Amino acid sequence: MLLRAFAKINLDLRILGRRQDGYHEVRTIFQAIDWWDEMLLEPAPRFEFSAPGTPEDETNLIVRAVRAYERLAGITANVRICVIKNVPIGRGLGGGSADAAVTFIGLQRMYKRSLPFDEIPQTLRNLGSDVPFFALGGRAAGTGRGDEVYKLDDSEDYWLLLVDPGVAIPTAEAYSWLTLPDKSHNIEGFCAVSDFACETDVWTNDFEGPVFQRYPELARIKDELLALGAYRAALSGSGSAIFGQFQMVSEAVRAASVMGRQFRVKVTKPLPRWEYFQRMVEE
Repeated sequence: MLLRAFAKINLDLRILGRRQDGYHEVRTIFQAIDWWDEMLLEPAPRFEFSAPGTPEDETNLIVRAVRAYERLAGITANVRICVIKNVPIGRGLGGGSADAAVTFIGLQRMYKRSLPFDEIPQTLRNLGSDVPFFALGGRAAGTGRGDEVYKLDDSEDYWLLLVDPGVAIPTAEAYSWLTLPDKSHNIEGFCAVSDFACETDVWTNDFEGPVFQRYPELARIKDELLALGAYRAALSGSGSAIFGQFQMVSEAVRAASVMGRQFRVKVTKPLPRWEYFQRMVEE
C-alpha cells in the first residue's frame, strides 16, 4: 500500500490566549496542499520502521500512531513502514502530523478492524493538535488547540509558491515567544465557526510578529513574494515556510524562478477534499 501524506498551510491563524491545560486556544483555517511524504505499508513478520532523516524510535509520530492503533484495535501490527520525507520538518507544514494520521488510516485499511468510533477523534488528538485535520483534509476550520476541526467549502482557484528558508522552528519555542494578551493576538476580524467565509484581506497569522522579529529574513521573503505578484503572502503555522498565493500558475512559476536562486521552493496548489482522499491511498 502506497500512501501519500499531504502537507498543509494555515490560511489564517489566531492565538486567543493560554488555556488551563497549558496549551493555547487557537482559531485557524487549514488547507491541504499538493506536496506529500511517501509512505509504503506492507505486511511483515514483525513491526519494522524506516524514515531516513528522522528519529526511528518510539518518539516518532508514525510509531506513536502505530501504537495508538494497536491499542484501539486490540492487535499487534506486524507491518513494515518505509517513509520518504519530502515535506521539510519544522516549517509549519504539518508533515509529521500528516504522516501520523495517514499511518492510522492506512493501518485501518490494511486490517479492517471494527474500532470504537467515538474513541477515534480523541486518539488522533492525543497524537498531536494538527493530526485530526489530516483525517479530514481539504479546507477546514480548527478551534480549541487546533484539534477540533470542521469542514469548510473547498476553494482551489489559486496557485501557491512555498518558500523554505532552511530554518527549522520548534512549535513549542514559537509559542513561548507570543506575548498574551495583546492587541495583535486576538480574535478580532476572525469569523465565527458558523461562518468562515472571511475575506482574505482580514486573514493573518499571529506568529508573524514574534517570528519575523527573530528571523527578519522571513519578513523579507514575504515582501519579495508580494513584489513578485502574489496577491497574498503569509507564514504557515509557526513557521518557517512562507507561502504566496497567485491567481495563475504562470505567475507562481515565474516567482519560483526568482526565489529558487536563494531558497528551496515548491509550486503547488490547494487540494480539495475529494482529491485529498482519492490520491491518499494506492493498493
